[in-house]
Amino acid sequence: MPKTTASQPVVPNERVAPPLTPREQRRVRQSFLFGVANGGLLLFGDALIHPVLVLTLFVARLTDNAVLIGLVPALSVGLWFLPQALAAALVEGRHRQLPWAAWGGVARALAIGILAAAVLAGGIEPSGRLLLVFFLCYAAYNLAAGFAFVPLVELSARAIPADRRGFFFSQRNLWGSLLALLAGLIVQRALAADVSGFAVLFASSFAALALAAYTTLWIVERPMPHRVRPLREWLEELPKLLVRRSVRRFLLFRSLLALSTIADPFFIVYAQVILGVPAATVGLYLALSAIARVLTNPLWGWVVERWGNRQLLQLATLVRLLMPLIALGVHPLATWERIASLAGNSERVIFLAFAVVFVAYGATLSAQMLANFTAVLELARPDERPTLVGTTNSILGIVALVPMLGGVVVDRFGFPAVFLLALVLTLLALATSGLLPRPRPVAR
Repeated sequence: MPKTTASQPVVPNERVAPPLTPREQRRVRQSFLFGVANGGLLLFGDALIHPVLVLTLFVARLTDNAVLIGLVPALSVGLWFLPQALAAALVEGRHRQLPWAAWGGVARALAIGILAAAVLAGGIEPSGRLLLVFFLCYAAYNLAAGFAFVPLVELSARAIPADRRGFFFSQRNLWGSLLALLAGLIVQRALAADVSGFAVLFASSFAALALAAYTTLWIVERPMPHRVRPLREWLEELPKLLVRRSVRRFLLFRSLLALSTIADPFFIVYAQVILGVPAATVGLYLALSAIARVLTNPLWGWVVERWGNRQLLQLATLVRLLMPLIALGVHPLATWERIASLAGNSERVIFLAFAVVFVAYGATLSAQMLANFTAVLELARPDERPTLVGTTNSILGIVALVPMLGGVVVDRFGFPAVFLLALVLTLLALATSGLLPRPRPVAR
């Protein structure tokens, strides 16, 4: 079984390709340059409107309904995953992938552009109309992004030779992570000013996403023979995959891990509204999260190479345990005079504690990005992989919508209750991780 990196997509095994002609080499260089720019700009645009650190605060400005606040990251994950099975069924085997990827990128950018225009025109005041516009635009943004992911991966696989794809996708992630650091600084400056900073962030994100859609057009695709399977045949294959014990166990673990994110939208709201962390600190937390993603990526790759995907997912789950544990313990720590005197004051204790929360958040995201590509590789044959990836992602998309119920928990029982629930769900995910298949032996 071939190994993949955190950013290497699932592609069928390929034979060694013949040497490229000078013209083909120029096309590959062009595709490499614009493909890396595309990935960096997409991550930059997404970081500027980070669902947990930026958009939850934006919705909190418009409403105090915790259910709606919790809906933001649920839409971010759920609606990104949901359309991937449909995308796989529509674009698998198509002669060209570029039109699908390009139009998906255009729709993604337009959704945020409309939102930016609405905020610039009407300002940010508690408004049911603006709230409706936000959720419609953000839902369209995530559906378009999720749908475009499948043809974009296939487009990249066709444009970049197999022996350069690992480096290509690692460069996309590297530059995207560096731009995410820049996004953190922009968020910090924008939110330190006043509420109009949200309009600046939406407009900046639209510009980055529109430029990313433009770079897609410069990726030179190698058209493939048109071999589209009938939809009926594709649907008949699904039950055969999903009844496998290894697939069912994987879905059980990933579903519990997805449910454990029930408290994610409320960490920053709790820090700001209850503990008094300044809004400008959000940008710093975003930068720390991006740094953690960059620095832990080689570590997680080493874990996969050394011990396999099961150990990677177990370690990532252990790191995620820190988030609700710190959130539950930060208030007692801040009021403990000895700890506060060592740190200088209680505000510094709170700031440092939540810095650890978002460092853990970034490290966990890095591990899950790696596992999303590598773990599924061990569950299916090469010809089954596109179907399995699209289907499992769509199932996880449905599960990812459930954590919006965390808002109900907050409304009825308060923030500590949702943090405790997240802790219990994370422990359950850790327990079920032992059911995951053992890694296959790797020749060293």
